[in-house]
Amino acid sequence: MNALSQVLSKHRVKLLLLAAFVGLVYWIWVIDPKYTGYAADQPIPFSHKIHAGELGVDCQFCHVSVENGPHATVPDTATCMRCHEYVAGDSRNIQFLRAAYNQGEPLRWLKVHDLPDHVRFSHKPHIQQGFTCETCHGDVANMDKIEIVNGFNMGWCVNCHRENAHLVQNPLPQVGAMGQNVSVHLTDCSTCHY
Repeated sequence: MNALSQVLSKHRVKLLLLAAFVGLVYWIWVIDPKYTGYAADQPIPFSHKIHAGELGVDCQFCHVSVENGPHATVPDTATCMRCHEYVAGDSRNIQFLRAAYNQGEPLRWLKVHDLPDHVRFSHKPHIQQGFTCETCHGDVANMDKIEIVNGFNMGWCVNCHRENAHLVQNPLPQVGAMGQNVSVHLTDCSTCHY
């Protein structure tokens, strides 16, 4: 027992670092984020089930830049008023929306899907490869309140990249630090991280 305690005391820092590293890898790759199931209370109730489901409004009508930009964008009040100038005007929530629009005040929608700042993500290449909104965001057309249904952790993203690498014929071109074009493969760290 004395020999074991000597080894442990001599290599204590190395063993602690190894345990921390193993724990970090486990946390990144295995544990589902604590936000799975999160659904924010918005300034006014907005039902994707009604808009995207029953009425069949295309996602890109409200989230306009999803095809050609990194973000899907949250609609401004003018987008909402395109329809609600004429539809459901007697609703208390639409009256609140109309008042905000007339005063030039934006609605402060709460972001539900929010990746960490160190993650580089663009909707554009995913949409161009034929992925639908439902692939990552779930069956939005049947959600009254948007919630996080997928893990959105590093392991979830990397597994998807591995499973779908056959869809990409050529590596993704990106500009390197010196301005030159470089090829980035789906599972390269620099594909998703700054």
